[in-house]
Amino acid sequence: MTRDARIENTCRILAIALLGGAATFGTVAAQAGPLLFGGATFAGGGERSEYVGLTGKLLPVSFLTQKLVVSDYHYKYGSNGTTVTVNGQSAEAALGVQKGWETGWAEATAGARYRYNRVSPEGADNRSDGGEWGLALTVLGQQEFAKHWAVNGIASYTFGPKAYWARGRLLYKVFGEAWAGAEIIKHGDPFYHATQGGLVLTGISLGQTVKLGFYGGVKKTGGVPRAFYGGLELTKAF
Repeated sequence: MTRDARIENTCRILAIALLGGAATFGTVAAQAGPLLFGGATFAGGGERSEYVGLTGKLLPVSFLTQKLVVSDYHYKYGSNGTTVTVNGQSAEAALGVQKGWETGWAEATAGARYRYNRVSPEGADNRSDGGEWGLALTVLGQQEFAKHWAVNGIASYTFGPKAYWARGRLLYKVFGEAWAGAEIIKHGDPFYHATQGGLVLTGISLGQTVKLGFYGGVKKTGGVPRAFYGGLELTKAF
């Protein structure tokens, strides 16, 4: 695997969303094969999210990428003076097109996403309770600039639940293939909204094909107090 391919494999995982985002190979990185990814995020009040997935050029078709993601999550928000708690799982399968160039890459995917939520207290938010299918559209990409800097972003919207997830990261290459920087994230649906921001260190090499990252900061969800969040992300290239 070339140096550029390893960098793109590392950086594209920054676009993996907690609720099942997408990732891409660039023109060079697409030749490197699939990428297995996973991670977990924790926040105050017992909130958490875990995900695992596979993405990359799984079929021998130029510019075509595939993605499979499953996740498990627990979060809460305030609604009409009541703290609503949601426990759920989701799964997404998507196809997309990708394009890479010397200093960056871009991708767009579309796929089916299913989520199943259990809301408490019972009847607090029947609109988010139970199972629901949706069409998930995602765009993402990265651009390096000024030799050691890069911007990385993702925006995803799921029709049906009307759920959105967006993140931007400003990164600086600190050593080897590792990047450090800042991130800001907004996510939610018509009844739940959260904004969070913090610091990130990712792309730490654990051998030739495994990369590790950490992040943490402050999260504000509508109707509940601010809380710290933190997590890790792990990738393995094949």
